[in-house]
Amino acid sequence: GFLPDLWSRVLTLSWDSHTHQYITERAILNVTLETLRGLKKHHQIRLGRGFWRAVGDVVKSNAAMDFRSSTRSDPVYHFDSEHIESATVMLRRFWTHTVLSVRAKEYQSARHSLGQLFHSLQDFYSHSNWVEMGQRSIYLHLLQPEEPAVPVAKKCSHGGILDSSRFSGAKGGINKDSTSPLFSPHHYLHLKAATLATEATLTVLRDLRDSVGHRNFLLFSVKQVPALVFVMDTTGSMFEEIHAARLRAQSIIQSRANSPGQLGTFVLVPFHDPGVGPVFETDDPGQFMQHMEGLMALGGGDEPEMCLSAIQLALTHSPPLSEIFVFTDASPKDAHLFGVVKALSLEKQSKVTFLLTEDPNYTKESRGRLMRRKRRSREPLSPDRFNLYSSLSSLSGGLTIFTTNSDIHRVSTIVEDNTAA
Repeated sequence: GFLPDLWSRVLTLSWDSHTHQYITERAILNVTLETLRGLKKHHQIRLGRGFWRAVGDVVKSNAAMDFRSSTRSDPVYHFDSEHIESATVMLRRFWTHTVLSVRAKEYQSARHSLGQLFHSLQDFYSHSNWVEMGQRSIYLHLLQPEEPAVPVAKKCSHGGILDSSRFSGAKGGINKDSTSPLFSPHHYLHLKAATLATEATLTVLRDLRDSVGHRNFLLFSVKQVPALVFVMDTTGSMFEEIHAARLRAQSIIQSRANSPGQLGTFVLVPFHDPGVGPVFETDDPGQFMQHMEGLMALGGGDEPEMCLSAIQLALTHSPPLSEIFVFTDASPKDAHLFGVVKALSLEKQSKVTFLLTEDPNYTKESRGRLMRRKRRSREPLSPDRFNLYSSLSSLSGGLTIFTTNSDIHRVSTIVEDNTAA
């Protein structure tokens, strides 16, 4: 289709060509700013690193259609070889998947499918004879079945030096991918095709915003402020830790209330053995504190708990760059998940910090712990049982802090210090 990115313009010496990257970036930026201007509190969201990272996700997915072996030569993904009907069906599938993913808050998946949609949609105006037919508006029927269909694409070749079939069958070619006559036989129509492709891309973004709502659209395009995430062991010995976590959460919420745009999302994942969850997620600080107040330290008792399962849930339900704080006094029962959790934390670039009210060198139960955990095994405990926590925190840029029940209130201020930074 259109050249994938900036480097393609360099390689083809067509400096003024509109690439997939240029069309996509400009459209997302324009509709995002348009949406922000329509909100009374638009100053609460800033277009910074998170925004361009989100745009980059869409652009990469778009460009990959020209490089991935499964899609590069398949005409259905590029409106080639008169595959108008099948390409239209595929386009609508991308649209459905994008909308459903945004509604499910699976933003990464939504960006991926939207990038694929944009590539195919933009290719339609470069590869079909829509422009040659004298059409001056976009073809709405592609994504809106209720709109009238128009016969498109008579027998023609793609053309250009990269088209091996340009000398057989329908000779010449009509592609409008660039302003270079060497690569695009209809280079003189490139700007018209790019203008329609841009308008179609803008229309998709506005339709997506109308379908999922302005807030969800902004979370999808701008990305969320990193979430404040608490992963809480709720077994019977965790009363002091839960109380400390409540105090830290309340203090952070109060400090963020004076910083517009910094409240973000709050996520709470309780766990014990064998239960994990349910995940509680909200952007309402009042609701979050109410839910924290409802946490109770009950039951449990066996030393290993399902901690890594809870961290996996926390990473899945929180945006990238989040701070995840884990309160527990038990080693992981689900150590087999370490590789998955490690990969997820690196992908999300989220920090995982552990606050452990346990001495790692303590191998026999103290009388106090025996009273609190009557069901715990009386066998000696390995001093290495917290090594996976230390490894995960180190890899993710977090901390592993050992403390005691009596000191947890003072030590937990590290949570507040980290989020402030």
